[in-house]
Amino acid sequence: MSSNLYKNELIDYLKNKSEVSTQELLVFYRQFTPKLPLNTLRWRIYALKQQGIIYSPKRGVYALNEKETFALVPNDKILRIANLLQTKFPYMNFSIYSTGWIGNLSNHMYQTNNLIIEIEIDTLNAAFHYLKERFPNTFVSPDQKMYDYYINPSEENIIVNRLYVDAPLNRFDGSFYTPKIEKLIVDLLVNNPIILPISSSEIQTIISTVLDMYNINYSTLTRYANKRNVHQELKKILPI
Repeated sequence: MSSNLYKNELIDYLKNKSEVSTQELLVFYRQFTPKLPLNTLRWRIYALKQQGIIYSPKRGVYALNEKETFALVPNDKILRIANLLQTKFPYMNFSIYSTGWIGNLSNHMYQTNNLIIEIEIDTLNAAFHYLKERFPNTFVSPDQKMYDYYINPSEENIIVNRLYVDAPLNRFDGSFYTPKIEKLIVDLLVNNPIILPISSSEIQTIISTVLDMYNINYSTLTRYANKRNVHQELKKILPI
């Protein structure tokens, strides 16, 4: 199978193109196998994506994978909280991550580091009170006033927010979820409830850095931006 992928030839071909369609890939591979079926091409595309050679910036479009693939790795505290939630609410879907990744992409040093837990609306309040009993610095959907008066920036706070249906997520180890990079971009643009108390200009700087560093699925990004009503704000950073 590996030899049938013609990886070296494909890489040379893609270096001269920003992106290609499924039809263009079919034409490329039929240089070597004139009667290549479309289903076989789909398997080759799948294999190339699994090997990290190409990625899909939008549906039916492919590009050479020259950037990093974003993946959040849960720390011990996240795993402990996730286990608590799964034990208490075994049928609840939730996403969890640390805002520590923002500090690595920013021009500034941030004292605040929050754990963001997004929970289905039906169980959000019950899960919030359950966490609050065990972690006093847990807050639900904070606004700027709550940050100013109640949230200690020197502590690792837990922020509980609503998990939107169809939010772009990755399943971690078959259990809970972590957000995809497209979701984080949009959530930073919204920042309401507040994920991290930072300026809009700094948010734009962070998002621009993310776009330069990581592979982005622009179909997913646009769809979620529309759902969260920030498509116009996104267009100011990226013309889509």
